[in-house]
Amino acid sequence: MRSKTKLIALVTGCLAVLCMRGQEETVFAHRQAKGKISNIEIDEISGLIASARNPSRFWTHNDSGDKARIFLLDDSAKHKATYHLKGVPARDWEDIGIMERKGRHYLLVADIGDNKGRYPHVRVYLFEEPLVSARKHAVDTIPKEQIHAFKLKYENGPRDAESLFFDPVDERLYIISKRELEVGIYCTALPETPAGTLMLRKVGSLPHTFITSADISPDGSEVLVKNLMEVFYWKRKGGESIPDMLSRPAMKLPYKPEPQGEAITFSRDGSGYYTLSEKALRMDAILYFYKRLL
Repeated sequence: MRSKTKLIALVTGCLAVLCMRGQEETVFAHRQAKGKISNIEIDEISGLIASARNPSRFWTHNDSGDKARIFLLDDSAKHKATYHLKGVPARDWEDIGIMERKGRHYLLVADIGDNKGRYPHVRVYLFEEPLVSARKHAVDTIPKEQIHAFKLKYENGPRDAESLFFDPVDERLYIISKRELEVGIYCTALPETPAGTLMLRKVGSLPHTFITSADISPDGSEVLVKNLMEVFYWKRKGGESIPDMLSRPAMKLPYKPEPQGEAITFSRDGSGYYTLSEKALRMDAILYFYKRLL
C-alpha cells in the first residue's frame, strides 16, 4: 500500500512539474532579435533599463574600464544619445535601475562590482532621467551638482554584485550579490539626499549563483533575475514583501544564453522583457525581446 501511495505521489509530482513547465513556456515567448549594437564604443554592456521619459528607449552602460557615461538606445539597438556624468568615477559599473519619486523619474547607476571582494564600500549614483530630444546622437553632460552619490556598506563584509533594483512598493533599494553558491539579497532605505554610509542588510538568499542582472516591473508586481545561463521570474502576491516573494521558488523563463549576456529589463508597457549582451568572442551584441503571452 505504501509503495502504491508513493507511486501515486511520484506521478502526481511529475505531472505538476510538467504542468508548471508548460505554464512557463506560455507566459513569455522565445526571443526575437530587435537589432545589434553598431556603436564601437558600446562594447562591454553590463546594465540595461527601459526609459520612463523616452518611450521605447533604453539606457545602458559599459562595464569597468569605461568613462562615466550612459548611452540611450532605441528598440532596434540604435544609439541615440550619450550622457557623461561630471565628476563621477566609474570604477566598476555593473547595473542601472530606475525609480520614481514625487512624480519624477531618476536613474540609479550601480558602481558595485568587486571581483575580489575587497572594497569596504560601494556606491550608487542617482540623478534625474534626461529627456532626450529627437536629434540624432545627442551628446550631453549631467553636472556634478545634479548627481547624488550614495555610499553603501554590506553588513557582513564586502561582496561582488552586478544586480540592482528599486522597489516602488516599499521604496527600498535592493542589491543581489553574485558569486556565492547561494547569493545574498541585500536592501536599504534610500534617503532623498546622501547622509553618511547606508548599511545594506541581508534580507534573504537565492539558491542560484553568478547573478548578473535584475529588474522589477514599473508597478513592483514582478521581478526578473538572470545569470549567464538562465532567467528567473517571480510574480508578487498581494501584500507580499520582496524577501517573501524571492523566498518562493522561481519560474524559469525562456532564455537562450548569449555571449557574456549580463543585462535584462522589463519593458515599460508590460509587453515583455529585453536582454542585451557584451560584444564577446567576436560576436555581435544583440538586443533581444521576449514577448509576454499571458
